Amino acid sequence: MFSASVHNGAEATSLASTTTRGRRRQRPLSSENSPQQPRTKRLRSTINDQTFVNPSTAPETYEVKSARPSMVDLKQDGIEESPASKQELSFRSKKARPGERLSKGDGSILLSTNIAFDVRKLPALPDRLKLDATSRQHGLADSSTGYALSLSHTHAVVWPYATHTQSPESFTFTLPYPSKHSTDRLPLGALVPQSASSSEPGLVVVMPSSGKVTYWESISSATTLDFMRQQRNGIEDSIPGMFSGELVNQIIHAESVVSFILAFSSGRMAYLSVRDAQGRPKISTQFLRTTLGPASNGFFGSIRHALSHASVQGDIAAIRSERSSKQGECAVVAVTSKGRLHSWRVHRGGHHDLLADVDARSAILGAIQKVDKANSRLPAESFKILDFSFVPRDLDYKYGDMTQLRRSPESEDKQHLLLLVSLSSKKSRYTLVEVVLSTSVSSENPIEIGMARPISAYSTPPDPHALAKPRLYLPRPNILAFLVFDHAAVVASIAQPPDTPESQILEDNHILAASFEDVVDLRADPTLEIVGSGIEQPQGHDFTTSEGRMPRIRPKNPAVVLLVRGAGTLRIAVTDVERFASEKPPEVTAKIKLEQAVFFGVKEDNPLVFDVQHGLRFTDAEYNAAALALSQEILTSTGKHFSTLAARVDTNIKERVQYLEKMMTQIKSLGVNLDRVTKWQLLWNAEKLHVANVIWHKHEEFTNLRPATSKKSIVAEIVEYIRSEEKSEPNAAKGEVDELRHWFIRDADRMEIFIAWAYEVIKHNSKANLDQTSLTCLIYEAAEIYNSAIQDAYRFRTRNLELYGLGDEKLEHGILASGYGGLPTPWTCHPFIANNIKRQVELSTEWVKQHWIAESEKQDPSIQKIRELLPQMTEVYLTVVQELARSYVLSDDPKKVQDGQMYELIYKQDRYSKVVLLAQTENWDAGIRIAENHESLAALAEVLIREIDALQAQLATSALSPEQVAQLESKVDEREVQVRECFATYGQDFAFPYYEYLLNSFGIDTLLDYNGDKKYKTMFLRTKPELAKVSWINDVIDEEDIDHAANTLLDLGLAREQQVWNKKIELSLGKLARMAESSRPSSKASTSLQDASVDVTAEDAQVDAIDKELAIIEVQDNLYNTQIRPVITVALEGEELSLVQETFALKIPKKYKILSQIFDDALRRLINHEALDPMTLIDLLTLITLSPETKDHMPDQFFSALRVAYNGLQGAERVQAERLIWRRCYVKEDWTQLNNTTLKNDNDIAEILGQTHLFSFYCTLYASQQSGGDKNEYRRLQPSEAAGVYTETLDRRFESMEKGYREKVLEAMRWENDNLLKYIEKHRLDQWAKETRKFAEDAVDQQYDETTAAGAAPSSPRSVSGSPRKQTRALDGMNGQNGKTH
Repeated sequence: MFSASVHNGAEATSLASTTTRGRRRQRPLSSENSPQQPRTKRLRSTINDQTFVNPSTAPETYEVKSARPSMVDLKQDGIEESPASKQELSFRSKKARPGERLSKGDGSILLSTNIAFDVRKLPALPDRLKLDATSRQHGLADSSTGYALSLSHTHAVVWPYATHTQSPESFTFTLPYPSKHSTDRLPLGALVPQSASSSEPGLVVVMPSSGKVTYWESISSATTLDFMRQQRNGIEDSIPGMFSGELVNQIIHAESVVSFILAFSSGRMAYLSVRDAQGRPKISTQFLRTTLGPASNGFFGSIRHALSHASVQGDIAAIRSERSSKQGECAVVAVTSKGRLHSWRVHRGGHHDLLADVDARSAILGAIQKVDKANSRLPAESFKILDFSFVPRDLDYKYGDMTQLRRSPESEDKQHLLLLVSLSSKKSRYTLVEVVLSTSVSSENPIEIGMARPISAYSTPPDPHALAKPRLYLPRPNILAFLVFDHAAVVASIAQPPDTPESQILEDNHILAASFEDVVDLRADPTLEIVGSGIEQPQGHDFTTSEGRMPRIRPKNPAVVLLVRGAGTLRIAVTDVERFASEKPPEVTAKIKLEQAVFFGVKEDNPLVFDVQHGLRFTDAEYNAAALALSQEILTSTGKHFSTLAARVDTNIKERVQYLEKMMTQIKSLGVNLDRVTKWQLLWNAEKLHVANVIWHKHEEFTNLRPATSKKSIVAEIVEYIRSEEKSEPNAAKGEVDELRHWFIRDADRMEIFIAWAYEVIKHNSKANLDQTSLTCLIYEAAEIYNSAIQDAYRFRTRNLELYGLGDEKLEHGILASGYGGLPTPWTCHPFIANNIKRQVELSTEWVKQHWIAESEKQDPSIQKIRELLPQMTEVYLTVVQELARSYVLSDDPKKVQDGQMYELIYKQDRYSKVVLLAQTENWDAGIRIAENHESLAALAEVLIREIDALQAQLATSALSPEQVAQLESKVDEREVQVRECFATYGQDFAFPYYEYLLNSFGIDTLLDYNGDKKYKTMFLRTKPELAKVSWINDVIDEEDIDHAANTLLDLGLAREQQVWNKKIELSLGKLARMAESSRPSSKASTSLQDASVDVTAEDAQVDAIDKELAIIEVQDNLYNTQIRPVITVALEGEELSLVQETFALKIPKKYKILSQIFDDALRRLINHEALDPMTLIDLLTLITLSPETKDHMPDQFFSALRVAYNGLQGAERVQAERLIWRRCYVKEDWTQLNNTTLKNDNDIAEILGQTHLFSFYCTLYASQQSGGDKNEYRRLQPSEAAGVYTETLDRRFESMEKGYREKVLEAMRWENDNLLKYIEKHRLDQWAKETRKFAEDAVDQQYDETTAAGAAPSSPRSVSGSPRKQTRALDGMNGQNGKTH
């Protein structure tokens, strides 16, 4: 029946090993005719009052382990008896040998606990019951005697259930009249309290169908079957007057310890006595007068009438008795399942009076429907009373205010009852109903309904085939009740709720405030079933049994004892009953339920189950908070379930990991929907605990490897170095002296701090001048810690995603690929870890570079280990930084977002630089693998190139054997094949970094000579503007693409070249290549005339653009060669710029020195041979004052500026530039003096005009036009047309400059414009301009006529100055310059 763990050899115990009690003399029927029975001389252990006293120390909890008893040959209880069994009367199991230590404390095993009660498995269980866990049996536990009874069809077993021995001294009885059929009702039994002459109880057994009654006065005085048969008339008998088919259903104690009340299936009740008036054993039965059953004879005595009568009134649900204050009396109440109540007063000897017969169904039904709306929706026909209990009287007055029940009536005419009522549909709704039954004749209202307390935590309907009926226990002091079902027990508070505004509102609405309820469930195992129970309750100071003896079990707080088939004896004991009536009563929370499942559900052979929710539900939010809190407690070993001592740290951590796994299993089985953040936090906590175990194993490994003189590993150093505010300090006063173990037990939640400190320990020891060997050891251990901790965390995370409800999350290398929004920062990427592991990688690399010698026999093993760990540590670092960047970038904190962007940049930089570091320690393969994992193709390319170069360098050395040469060449070939595979796999993402490194490290020749690829090399060169000079060579040599080579040169010369000489060459070569390509026949025979025309037009346009650029370069070269070079040639070395600036310094007011700055900057660029943009060159030409000696060596400066504008500018920009050129030409002279012609003859005026810049400008323009070589139609602008340019806005060069700078330039422009306006308005500049133009054109015509007459046509416009008489000389040598070069 009660299959339990059997220890210390108990599993080998069988029925055959039990000892039979020795014979006793026959007990005399009376003192007159029997001699006095002598006292036994045998000394044996007896149960006394101290046997069941709870020890002063708290009982210890033992782990529940699966232990099956050995299989022995046993006869199962059945119908037929073997002859041998009839010889068996009383058996005692073997006693524990002296010195055997079965368990600590009281030997009980804690199966569950919460804030209100503990559930323990008691150790005492007879061996017979341990071995028989499947037969139909039931029983009871009697706290007044301290014994438990188990009954099967053939045997009765009695044992002291509260002893501390696993195999207690037990008594097994073979029933003299066993059941005939296995389906018959099980025998009924009761224990008779100890008499004054015996320390052990007696036993009464009633066979339900036959009515046979057997009585043993004391379980220790029974001898043999033969002895019983000699005295059968005294201790065996039958119940007379039983109907055919009538069964005995219940047996309870009556007014004395030797009298009982029997209830029958017909509804009848009988009084049973097992002693006569003189106290001698004798069985007698007397039926009580009642309306519950049929008459004793005639038609009304038939069983048919009994059944029909019971269907109306209901079967007797329960009978209970209450001791009266009068000696020899008791009150007996019977309740039918349909709600009829009957009360008797029973006197000694069976005399009785019927006091009340009341139908309370309507009143009870109305009360429960009033307080519980759920009951109103259930059919009234399902109403059923399952059990009831008398409300204990004579309590201390203080308890009256603690309970919801009424104070017990002082008069014994009123019976104070508590009923267990149910209404059912698919589920059952249970309610505790308080009923006061008045037995007084004068009472107008025989029924008073008090408290109606719904049970919401349990709704499973009772099993009609259960071996025991549901029971209700109301222990003193009436503050809580126990409800016992076949597979569960409910602890329900009926304490008065705290007086709060909320409870007052509920009371006003006739609603009961929520009170404590919890359910203890058995596993869904067919062998597990509650087959008996009993109550243990605190007693008043004046409480005794009817014969003046105190109860054997006297607890301080109420408890219920459960006899569980297949498990043993369980006790549900309240820890502090008065707390239920306190201001803060115990409350069942989601965390408490999780704790029960986690700490006790993890034990495989625990008979209890914790994933049944019943009616007790919690919200997902409550479970979220509970899971996080419990996870933190497990992580830090806080709470009553943990100890700060662990003999084996790894075992302690593994147990806590199992707790976390059990918590997640429990949450999943309950169907709780945890939010995503909670799931990740729970998984991260589990990772920390797992990593703690990994690090502890590393610590033991380090310790074993260290010499005996230096056993302190880096793990111990880290714990010592961590600041006190970042760890919990052990309490030395409590014996906590091992700081290292204490950290792993209590501080695993700070794992990120621990890992980060590994580098700090090395840094501090390095500053302390630790010797090299010890420092190398620390560096190696730190590398192991970083690698093992983080990598194992990632592996654990990947394995357990499904368990933690994160199966849909996508991981890359152990970290989330995306979806960091809303999540806290993962512990594995704490900034401290990221920072220090980076430093550790750098330190380890430098340490290896300094102390590692490749292929050396004297190599330090630790250095080699560090080198081997570098790749793993590098990958760990990169993954940590990547995870940190992803997490921070999606944070809600702006500061973290900013830091996340910084970490993204760091990751992109370090996935290159840290992988390349591996090449410095010749970790080639690892570097390639990590580069590919983190998509660092630039690092991949560099590692491959460097390895190939290193291999080729080895090949270049002498003294290599042929085998070595072949091996190296094979390796080179392998890597070159891998390079080509990378080209095919990654394309230009790999190729471009590859060629970049090849170019930077080995130069242009190596790049151009590389023949492993053509496609991406050409693409690389063509997409790099700065490599255009190399690209066109590649186009010509490798690609033979002259057209693209020309385009490359022209693009370079037209758009990007900064040096004027280079630009001139590139444009010239490009033009030449273009002309050469255009002269080749087209390879496309199908080319249409239209397409050919378009191509020609496009080519002409490009050639025109080249010519214009070359024209601008020509102007710049003329300016430099004719005006600047002569000055530079006479300057000292290093003084060229200052001399040029001094020679050509502008003479303008200081206020407008911004023009001087623009001019000086243009001069500097001209001297440096930079290709000047058109506007800068125009500024230079229009602001410079040329020397008279060199002025005539180049075309007119303003005409040159105009050529630049026409060749380099377009649209409005060119118009504005033209106006600027003309304005500066007009203001170049002082027209105030020119306008004053007083005392001047015509020749003088002509001479003065001939010396002006305007005259020269007009002459050159006209001469150019007349020569016909220049296709540009230059405009002549009057002064008024040039006025106003760049006085409000500037050209595009100044758009990006500061506002203050632009304002200064505008101010200078306005100054120029003001001068022009002054000359126009006050000095007739418009008229003078017309006159000067006419005068200049006449002079040119005259010169043309003279040269024509001489037979030499002028061609080129030169600077024309001087008087008209000098124009012939001035225009000599003019060659056909027209703005184009041929």
